[in-house]
Amino acid sequence: MSAKFGDKLRAARTRQGLTLEELAASIGSSKAYVWQLENKKNAKPSAQLLLKISDHFGESPEFFLDDLADEHTERQRDDAMYRKIQKLSEDDKKYINRIVSGLNRDRADEPKK
Repeated sequence: MSAKFGDKLRAARTRQGLTLEELAASIGSSKAYVWQLENKKNAKPSAQLLLKISDHFGESPEFFLDDLADEHTERQRDDAMYRKIQKLSEDDKKYINRIVSGLNRDRADEPKK
């Protein structure tokens, strides 16, 4: 498990203004276990819990596991966006698709640099 996993988890939690209890309730865990994940160097969440954490924060699981990444890579941002879109209704997905299609058309009209 990433040596920075706990730091990234704590930063994500505090950025959202969540307490340990609130995050634990949201991901189906205990306050004590979330504290361990944030503070113990060798704490290792299960793959299922890692996915719950990632989904909760709208992040890529890879970001939490990558010790070399302090910032999101383009691939990690894309993965996080895809995970968010997967949860939308079919109507919302169609709406987003229309928006993206419009953006692509608008850019096709721009002069090339």
